[in-house]
Amino acid sequence: MKAFPWKCANCRERTANNVVLPSYTAELEHDGRKYQVTLADLEVVRCEHCGAIVLDDHAEERLIDALRSQAGLLNPSEIRAKREYLSLTQKVLANLLGIADSTISRWETGAQIQQRSMDRFLRCFFELPDVRRFLGAPMTTWTMVPVRSVAVFTLPEMGFVPVEGRGSWG
Repeated sequence: MKAFPWKCANCRERTANNVVLPSYTAELEHDGRKYQVTLADLEVVRCEHCGAIVLDDHAEERLIDALRSQAGLLNPSEIRAKREYLSLTQKVLANLLGIADSTISRWETGAQIQQRSMDRFLRCFFELPDVRRFLGAPMTTWTMVPVRSVAVFTLPEMGFVPVEGRGSWG
């Protein structure tokens, strides 16, 4: 990386320096919706002459991570961890979901953000053994996700009582 100050791409002056912004807000669009994302202590290159800001790869990654979080999407490491927990390769998962294995790879590396609908589909696939079974996943994946504890009620506690002489519940 060349030494600062850099020549600004906007005003062409050699006044662009590395700075840390205490707060940076951007409006980002994903899947047809706009999200206002604010980051604290964001390192950027800013021109002292015209005020133009340049975001490097690290700053872009932080913004995208914040966008995923604000949109409520699975992050790349969650997708990979859940896939690996089910002992599935990217290729097998992609085939089960009906998408390209390169798409799974891009989601897991963070190179692409999944659409909200695909995020919901992934969550269903990862959390619900019946969905995996329906889509033809290997049998070993049907029961691997821990079952959440649920309250168990007997029929009388739920207001159902046996109807005398009928052999059924009323």
